[in-house]
Amino acid sequence: MNKLLKSFWSKNFKNKPTRYFISPGRYEIVGNHTDHNRGLALVAGASLLVEALVNKTKNNQITIVSKGIGKCSFVAKATKPNKKEFGKFVALCKGIVSGFVKNGYKVGGFDAACVSDVIVGGGVSSSAAFEMLICEILNVLYNNGKVPKMEMVKIAQKSENLWFNKPCGLLDQTGACYGGISYVDFNNLSNPKVINTKFPFNNYKIVLINSGGDHSNLTPLYASIIGDMKLVAGKFKKTHLRDVKYADYKALVKKNPKVLPKSAQNRAVHFFEECLRVKQAFNACKNKNLNAFLDAVNGSGLSSSTLLKNTCVPGKENAKTSPERCLKLARKTAPKSAHRIHGGGFAGTTLHFVSPKEFNKFYKVMSKQYGIKNVHIVSINPKGAHEEKLH
Repeated sequence: MNKLLKSFWSKNFKNKPTRYFISPGRYEIVGNHTDHNRGLALVAGASLLVEALVNKTKNNQITIVSKGIGKCSFVAKATKPNKKEFGKFVALCKGIVSGFVKNGYKVGGFDAACVSDVIVGGGVSSSAAFEMLICEILNVLYNNGKVPKMEMVKIAQKSENLWFNKPCGLLDQTGACYGGISYVDFNNLSNPKVINTKFPFNNYKIVLINSGGDHSNLTPLYASIIGDMKLVAGKFKKTHLRDVKYADYKALVKKNPKVLPKSAQNRAVHFFEECLRVKQAFNACKNKNLNAFLDAVNGSGLSSSTLLKNTCVPGKENAKTSPERCLKLARKTAPKSAHRIHGGGFAGTTLHFVSPKEFNKFYKVMSKQYGIKNVHIVSINPKGAHEEKLH
């Protein structure tokens, strides 16, 4: 338990807490920009957590205090999205409560004090971790833990989309809800298929590096990826690349190399081959095949650099905050390890699976370049959002 949690509870509530809940952030292992075209992705629960001490109440009032974010208090009932609350954490909470009610589940009052070590803006999805925490509290306190995981994932996504007013898919919430390693098939976007397994390569160090940069002005760059993939699908009179056969795409480009802009061609190839790498990485985890896993992660990283082109802001490959610059240094420092962009890209974090023999040098070099506070040694959490015994 976070050392600050009990004192934080005492500062905000007079009684003693009776329950303890945990929810992890998430890592995108393989599957960069595949979900929006109904592709495949591999996501994992993070060792970075949101934790909460909780008391069930009888007055139907929900009061949540989150360290560093603020306090909200409201009646546990269904509400409509409120534009004045867009971007505020109270909106996420109200959206989740509303989702439970609208899906036929019970809700009620509780007090909760929350602390988090999930890196805000670090691509680990602090919002999804918080959402799944609230879902699990309501699930355990009022529904005997019987709400299906995917049902909670979809409730959380809808809350973020409509009440918080932030677009997102289901990948982040899936990682936070299921924990471990999850193979996610987005063929049905509203109800993706999830297969969960354990991560077997615990001798390798997992490192997240925040190279810096601001995501606020990058929306057009993210949109360009979706636009390029949509353009290719449209050539086959389809909406998503999932419905296009890779062989048919190859035949089209071979017949007329200029039928599509080069960026669209490259990003289509990335999509098709990235989905294959997801299968490779997941099977490698199940079969404990380290080399196959590292190959898939490295393949993903190189494809994002050369085809997807989302490892730096265009024209700023060597900028201090460029993930591409970080990846080049990582590959040079630890060539037998695996390195890739993490999340949406263009700025922010990179993900590394580092060989035990290369770790000391890698950590020293990357810490010197980016500062110790931006080089995070993490691990994969085998559990998603859940309740633990309060000691």
